Amino acid sequence: MYEQMTPMLMFILTIVPIVFASPIAVYWFIRQDNKGARPLAYLAVTGLGISAIASTFIAVAYPMKTIVSSYPWLTIPGVFTIQVSFIVDFLSRYMGLLTAWLAFIIGVYALEYMAEDYRLGWYWFFYNLFAASMLLTVYSNNMLLMFIGWEGLGISSWALIGNWYKDDDELTFVGKLNDFVLGKPAWTTPSYAAYRAIATIRLGDMFMLGSIASIGLLTHTLNFTSINWASLINSIGTVGIAALLLLFLLGPFTKSAQFPFNDWLLTAMTGPTSVSALLHSATMVAAGVYIFMRLTLSLYSAGALTSSGVLITYLVIIYIGLLTALLGSLFALAVDERKVILAGSTMASLGLMMGITAAAPYLSNVVTIGEYVLPTAVLVAFLYLIIHALSKATLFLVSGHLIHETGTRFNIGDLELAKRMKLAFYSTIAAAITLGGVPPLAGYWVHAAMDDLVSSISQTVGWGSYALLVLASIAYVAFLARFTSLNFIKGGSVKHSETEHGGLTMATSYTITATVALATVAIPFMLHVPSVLIEPGYDVYVVSIGVFLWVIFIIALMKPRAQSLSGLTTIFERRYYLQAFMDVVLAGFGKVLIEFAYLISHGIDVLFNTLTPSLFASFSRVIRRIQVGLLNQYIKYIYLATVVMLIIVLILVMVYG
Repeated sequence: MYEQMTPMLMFILTIVPIVFASPIAVYWFIRQDNKGARPLAYLAVTGLGISAIASTFIAVAYPMKTIVSSYPWLTIPGVFTIQVSFIVDFLSRYMGLLTAWLAFIIGVYALEYMAEDYRLGWYWFFYNLFAASMLLTVYSNNMLLMFIGWEGLGISSWALIGNWYKDDDELTFVGKLNDFVLGKPAWTTPSYAAYRAIATIRLGDMFMLGSIASIGLLTHTLNFTSINWASLINSIGTVGIAALLLLFLLGPFTKSAQFPFNDWLLTAMTGPTSVSALLHSATMVAAGVYIFMRLTLSLYSAGALTSSGVLITYLVIIYIGLLTALLGSLFALAVDERKVILAGSTMASLGLMMGITAAAPYLSNVVTIGEYVLPTAVLVAFLYLIIHALSKATLFLVSGHLIHETGTRFNIGDLELAKRMKLAFYSTIAAAITLGGVPPLAGYWVHAAMDDLVSSISQTVGWGSYALLVLASIAYVAFLARFTSLNFIKGGSVKHSETEHGGLTMATSYTITATVALATVAIPFMLHVPSVLIEPGYDVYVVSIGVFLWVIFIIALMKPRAQSLSGLTTIFERRYYLQAFMDVVLAGFGKVLIEFAYLISHGIDVLFNTLTPSLFASFSRVIRRIQVGLLNQYIKYIYLATVVMLIIVLILVMVYG
């Protein structure tokens, strides 16, 4: 029954939002009339609402077991048949619910936030395509079908990050205007940020697609639930499976902004804040982590998670993830630009999710929820993803309202602003304490579980992993307090106010997400896995860390700026010079390489198209003259040859006597 219903629900989830956004796109394209297009934005949001209802039905009505619906799609004769395959399991059930409802709520926020935009048809079509592509990625059991949704996310992100393509408003830039490094701008415009995003992501996607093709050819299936990983490992060996997995994971690495592929995520803040809220919470960047979790479940189900090649790969990911977490936390702690701060913190959270998920092969314990059996590390990382999505969506939506209210993208605000924007202040506090890992909210229980997992594997993978986790957690909670303080308590008085740009619709949207984020404190207790999510939180050592994080939070709240960090601020504001390195050093090397290649090409062209034909032409003329020449010409050649031969004979006689 449920297998038969799934395709219809997938159609509603992925096609209806696009269909409902098409009228505004067509009208805007033909008429270029934003005022007339504005009412059609409500139709686009209605499509998102229908999709959200469908995701709710799946989450509520479907039984707590894995349901797979597969249908023939493409047949490669003599090789295998590619299927359209959807899956409803623990991950897709709740990830789909989270994605669909956040897309809808943020869409409602955008009705007011984007009301005066000059590109409404473009915005709403790609916004709905963005949400639909993520839902296709979430529910796909087939790698190729998933990759189609994956690419939809990529093209939509390019379109939305560069939505304000005119580059005519400094408020949409990232970085300080007129700040140069090595003669190149250290700031980024929307059009250039869109290019950087698509260029970085496509790099990983190429290797990922090649890996998917290899898996299909070697295992004769692309369904996550059908891949015989054990047989594949026996065929290609330890080094082969490690290389194959790393190539596959280059896609998630780039999309989820793991070090060193994170600069695009920071400059992506040139897009509308509603896009940033969706991109950083439950869609684009979360897609990479989600696919890594899906891959981990596939390996676990096939009994291949603890093979040596997988262990090597996951060890690398543990350290890349936790290093990304620390770097992102420090970034968020140092810079002074609202949305870029939140982008850095997203990078940190994604690193934590990656690092914790990668701990799965090193842990023997699993959890059972209904009929679902999950590696403990996957469950903990997934719960953190949910908490992060709700909290980060809230903080981004508040930031958008603050930018409109204050007229600047940089931190500024005091208690007067907090009194005027009570819902924004409440929402920021709620999101900060939920996400910060301070007791007794949801973030605390999940962080306690993370602490327990990483400490238990530290002797195996090295204590450096635990040190990175602790340092990242301290920096993370400090950033959240600093962000709150600089925008509502000690950030300075607001001189510019345009309250007409933000109203009740925007405030209601982020108040809902903030309140739901607070309510996630119930999740650890509702899942009935106390040994994983409750008992670690009662450990004396973990409780002391939680209290210490509260102290850090309060100190950072009272003293949000530290002169000792001024040097770091400049480095991080310039994104640790990565953009300058790419724009000057790598681009310069590329230019030299191109010029060298041109010289070689030009030399080859001259050799084969000029010199060689000329030599052959001259030689041909000589031969032709011999063939058609007169008798006296032949006599001249014979005479010349005779003289040469006589000279040779004379030389030989003189030498050999």
